[in-house]
Amino acid sequence: MKIVIIGGRGTGTVIASTIEDCKNAGQNIECIGFLNDVEREINDYPVLGPITKESWQKLDEEYYFIYALSTVKQAYQRHKLLKALELPERRLATVVHPTAVVSDKAKLGYGVVLMPFVLVSPDVVIGNHSQMYAQSFIGHDSSMGEMCFVTNNASIGAFVKIEDGAHVGSNSSIRERITVGEWSIVGLGAVVLKDVSSYTTVVGNPAREIGKVNE
Repeated sequence: MKIVIIGGRGTGTVIASTIEDCKNAGQNIECIGFLNDVEREINDYPVLGPITKESWQKLDEEYYFIYALSTVKQAYQRHKLLKALELPERRLATVVHPTAVVSDKAKLGYGVVLMPFVLVSPDVVIGNHSQMYAQSFIGHDSSMGEMCFVTNNASIGAFVKIEDGAHVGSNSSIRERITVGEWSIVGLGAVVLKDVSSYTTVVGNPAREIGKVNE
């Protein structure tokens, strides 16, 4: 599988590194390059064009794509750009690091990326374009919507619902049977003991709301 990453340094280069690890572990996979509006080369990978619908349509049919434009405070806007690209599901790659453990009872969407040492429990559903960073965990019977972002060492309990576009910060913990609303932000180290409303930011132990997230 030949993959083009839509994005740049940061999330994009971490995903490229994950792809390299998969390749080195014997998977038939490689990163071909990036689509990016600014740079001409990223970590020795070529930039194949800007981030436009026309750019990806010009590329070879055998190329697959991963959307890596993930910015905490601009998640909703980046999702709008994703929709404008009109990428068909059949052209989206899902990448699972060789050290990740994924139950065969879990369901992964299109364009999903699981980083090193991620653990996905039975009967979990992960939506399209969602990402889980290193050593994060999601408990059984939980779900993540589209374009969710779970950062390193985050722990999500059982029967938790993470709605579209939610960001779960590093070292945070979410108790079982909690709903984290769409486009919300769980701050790093937060301990979530009750539902999080959509478009809000929560921090602390126990987590409390400190502000709203703009669309």
